[in-house]
Amino acid sequence: MSVFLALSLAATPPAVLDLPRDEAPAQSREYQSPSERLENRLDALRSAETDERAAIIADEVRSLWRQRAGATADLLLQRAETAIEARDLATAERAYSHLRLLEPDFAEGWIASAELAASQGDWSFALEALNTAVTLDERRFDAWALLGRALERAEANQAALEAYEEALALHPRHPEARSGRARLERALAGRSL
Repeated sequence: MSVFLALSLAATPPAVLDLPRDEAPAQSREYQSPSERLENRLDALRSAETDERAAIIADEVRSLWRQRAGATADLLLQRAETAIEARDLATAERAYSHLRLLEPDFAEGWIASAELAASQGDWSFALEALNTAVTLDERRFDAWALLGRALERAEANQAALEAYEEALALHPRHPEARSGRARLERALAGRSL
């Protein structure tokens, strides 16, 4: 390379990249423990201004919840999900059963088990599993919403409405909880007339 070319390259100012700015303030970029990050995202979820933003934050929260167990739990969840995609529900049930035995305090395992049970019409097990999940972690808006649906199926409308309200206190834009609450409010208002 010639001296002239090297000098001209050195004299050229570097290009300024127009990168998108992070929404979070500078102090939130500091290291946060997983628990601190979860609290931060749950707070953000309660104040999300659009359904789209709430959906993104809710996905982040679910991801943080899922990471709370360990590699074995994650592997069992993945095996169950793969089995469900292949319509091998017996294998999925076994994986969830193992997960509940290995990690009985992991709410995610109970919720996943409840979702599978509900999809098969086993609402009594779904209710039991969801009650366990919300006992383990009362902030699980997904469990509260599914519990509302299970209670609605059991025609326990007042209890279902309360479950939907719990979900909405945590995730005000939760679509299933919002529609469930509206449906039950109409039904309960019709009964009172």
